[in-house]
Amino acid sequence: MSRLSTEIAEQPAAVGRLVDRVTPMLPELHRALWPADVHHVVLVARGSSDNAARYAQYLFGLHHRLPVALAAPSLGSVYGVEPDFRGAMVIAVSQSGQSPDVVGVLDAAQRQGRPTLAVTNDPDSPLAAAAGQVLDLGVGPERSVAATKTYTASLAALALVSVARFGDDRRAALLADLAALPEVLSATVDLDVTAAAAGLRDTEHLLVAGRGLNYGTTFEVALKVRELSGMVAEAYSPPDLLHGPIAAVAPGAAALLVAPTEPSLAGHRELVAPLRARGAVVAALSADPELLESVDLPIALPREPADWLTPVSTVVPAQRLAAALAADRGRDLDAPPGLHKVTRTS
Repeated sequence: MSRLSTEIAEQPAAVGRLVDRVTPMLPELHRALWPADVHHVVLVARGSSDNAARYAQYLFGLHHRLPVALAAPSLGSVYGVEPDFRGAMVIAVSQSGQSPDVVGVLDAAQRQGRPTLAVTNDPDSPLAAAAGQVLDLGVGPERSVAATKTYTASLAALALVSVARFGDDRRAALLADLAALPEVLSATVDLDVTAAAAGLRDTEHLLVAGRGLNYGTTFEVALKVRELSGMVAEAYSPPDLLHGPIAAVAPGAAALLVAPTEPSLAGHRELVAPLRARGAVVAALSADPELLESVDLPIALPREPADWLTPVSTVVPAQRLAAALAADRGRDLDAPPGLHKVTRTS
């Protein structure tokens, strides 16, 4: 078995341990990260961590009506400009905590006296040293180049940060949702994706579509397919895809609709007909019977969490799909050509 497969299988237990460990910390995180003068949130990340940050954009907006921005680390590292972080809480997400430009954004926020948080799998990293608060993912070493358990743990960590802002009653209900995650992940981690992988084997161009809470999932799925299999894969929201990029869809292309049960589901049903009309094979990762019945390659989710946590579980079968596509192409699942586990951007 590849290290990647082992790490995918570790995700239910890893997320469960994180939730159990961080839950008692929520009152302290509330005091440290959510003072009354926080009026918006800035997140800084790269790669898979940036896709986790996209989830927080929607989650913090949904839960707290807060504007959330993704930082541009190059403003400091390339242009020498330090953003004004007044009114912000700043969160950096990085499994390694090693990228100098990500550390630089947190350094700037700390100098300006703003609440800062590092979400990382290395509590001894430069990023952790720069932060006012640290959430250690604690998932153990992730040796495969493609991030899996650090990604889902980052999503769960950001969910816990959001929960920390609520009072006791609301917090208790949301923690019950989080406590159910390991069981949901356990039901999902062994989902059979063989038929979908076979149906996508000859694809030249894969479009991955998702929206809202799962917009970040869409980018993460496309990234996993690209880095593991070498297939050209692009991420879109359904409205953006229909606004022009669909013109490039032709026979030989395929689409994967990331459509768990949450309010953005309806828009995916509208994509099936125009994609098929242009000759694309359409796959769907969903629990919705109507959508699954309408596509060529259905991947039925066996169980789902509360809608606000669907990104944590929906990405897991997509990781396995990307691995299956890579295996079909004879690729090394643990060390895709030309890639490294840690990229130090500056």
